[in-house]
Amino acid sequence: MRAIEVARALNILHSGIDVEFTTIVTDSRNIKGGELFVALIGERFNGHDFVKNAVEAGVAGVVVSEDIDVPNGIVKFLVNDTLKAYQEIAKAYRKNMKHLHVLAITGSNGKTSTKDMVSACLAEKYTVVKTEASFNNEIGLPQTIFNIKQDTQFAVLEMGMRGLNQIRALCDIAVPETGIITSVTETHMELLGSIDNIAKAKAEITEQLPTDGFAILNGDNEYVRKAAENTVAQVFYFGMNKENDYYATDIAMNIDGTSFHCVEKCTGRSVNVSMPVLGLHNVYNALCAITVARCYDVDINDCVKALAKVELTNKRLQVVNKAGIVFIDDSYNASPASMQGAIKTLKLVKDGIDKEKHARSIAVLSDMLELGNVSREAHKKVGLWCAENEIDYLFVYGNEVADTYFEAKKNGVCSQYCKNLYDVVNCLEHVVREGDIVLLKGSHSMEVGKVLDYFG
Repeated sequence: MRAIEVARALNILHSGIDVEFTTIVTDSRNIKGGELFVALIGERFNGHDFVKNAVEAGVAGVVVSEDIDVPNGIVKFLVNDTLKAYQEIAKAYRKNMKHLHVLAITGSNGKTSTKDMVSACLAEKYTVVKTEASFNNEIGLPQTIFNIKQDTQFAVLEMGMRGLNQIRALCDIAVPETGIITSVTETHMELLGSIDNIAKAKAEITEQLPTDGFAILNGDNEYVRKAAENTVAQVFYFGMNKENDYYATDIAMNIDGTSFHCVEKCTGRSVNVSMPVLGLHNVYNALCAITVARCYDVDINDCVKALAKVELTNKRLQVVNKAGIVFIDDSYNASPASMQGAIKTLKLVKDGIDKEKHARSIAVLSDMLELGNVSREAHKKVGLWCAENEIDYLFVYGNEVADTYFEAKKNGVCSQYCKNLYDVVNCLEHVVREGDIVLLKGSHSMEVGKVLDYFG
């Protein structure tokens, strides 16, 4: 962008030199020369402290809310709010990309993995830019937009939220033509109060879609389906139910990955999909990716090829072999939906192993946090799911997960309530044997994954 274009985006006068910026950055450590540096202010940092460093590193301009002196030849944009300015510049940059297809993804679970799968399928035919890592907020979204080049055909953008109106604000910047909702479950209950509010917040992603755009929705989730009521875009559904436009049958798993048949309802066509990742949730994510790609005329066999080699950003349900024991590490985070999916996955993987090997399923579980007043009931359900999926041994630690222990024990699961992580390891070492499959699952701060550190 040129300086005059930035000034126009910020609705301020510009009388200096009309330099062309190579890109827009917020981290002075990433400067190579010719950039526009935006001095963001956070809880623990102030970008204005690094303006001098940015100038010395070779920036061509700065956006500041403090009237800092800069050398002659450096363009300075003085604004009231540098974050707002950053977003307005990103919005203007995106609007200049008339040819660009923007796809926005949100959901209580599965956003990042779905983004990776959608991008992989589209990349079989198009040039694609996607959100890096999980930079899905008011700072990360503009950062991704500035990575878009003139030859980029698709931008796949992840959108997170912790309250109402946040996704709407992100859509105002990105202006998506396709909106995707992976799920609506009981996450962020402490902040939003009810699952209806969560659904309302997620549905903001479909509100402003154009009539020639697409709303891609999880048809198995009643709260997601409701998002079809507030969009003029064409709606497509994915899921396990045969009423969906794209659905899965014959799902199977083993320690090497997941396979299923994907049926395209409108044609009756069926293809076999094999992925090097585990989890029922990843079947949903793959179905979503296929649905999106087919909307943009990617051949379904090309989708199969892309999913066969897909690499996911965050290691969810990662298989780790240690001392002859198969660990399924899903300790990145936990919600009721992801917990249920992980427990089902544990059973499917056990079922996919040769019966003569006598593998046993063992779950090491800890608290699911931020569930508010539904926490107790949610943790009780986890115990019931362990019983329904015939888990052989259950080890738990944490405060909330006590309800899981009592419910599982009541329903016949061999269960142990442990004092802490180290107690879990001690108990596990007395039970686990070569060939067993051990699931590690809990909210990120519970650090369940550290169990792996104690096995050779």
